[in-house]
Amino acid sequence: MDILGMLKNDSKDLLPEDLALFRTELAVGNYSESYKAECLDIIKQLEKWNEPEKPSKKAPDGNIASVMNVDASKLSPDNVSSNQISFKDQFITDLNVMRISDKYKSIFRQYITTHADFNESFIDGNFSIFEPWEVDAIISEIELSEQFLEKYFSVLDKDKIARYQLFSESFYQKHFSDFDAETVLKKGKNEWRKKENRSNQFSVFLRLKGISY
Repeated sequence: MDILGMLKNDSKDLLPEDLALFRTELAVGNYSESYKAECLDIIKQLEKWNEPEKPSKKAPDGNIASVMNVDASKLSPDNVSSNQISFKDQFITDLNVMRISDKYKSIFRQYITTHADFNESFIDGNFSIFEPWEVDAIISEIELSEQFLEKYFSVLDKDKIARYQLFSESFYQKHFSDFDAETVLKKGKNEWRKKENRSNQFSVFLRLKGISY
């Protein structure tokens, strides 16, 4: 998709949803960093000019110039809006676009692992916006603290926690009955899967539970 060409040549015809789609495509597509940067700078300017509270800009002669008549090809990459959209608002826009995409699942996984702002704090603060499959993908892709796992334990997929999350021996002992032991000890990511890395207390605990591996 020639995003830069459309931004430069068709800026007057672009809608907010077009800009949101471009952001998502830039996030997941195979574009150079310089290409992405130039496109994002133009998108930010177009979003700024389309804000309701700032519907117009002054022309050099003092007359009001229509924001839709701005030639995007003349924009300077360094002319970046200071009023940037929040990551939450941008993510919700992108998420709605991703959900109707044919590549929804692969795009979502790539998106959440390539955006630094998509972290445990963001997930915790916005947990209700995620659909069940998205929560499963998050558990599979993002490393989360035991505090987070405890908070949402009742609604999280236990098999995915066992396979993809790091947690302590004590956490496992506390939730022993919720996990499949073979998954935790043979397919999980914790260092104490290996017998030589287990504490004596944990080794005794496993023996009492009849687990020899």
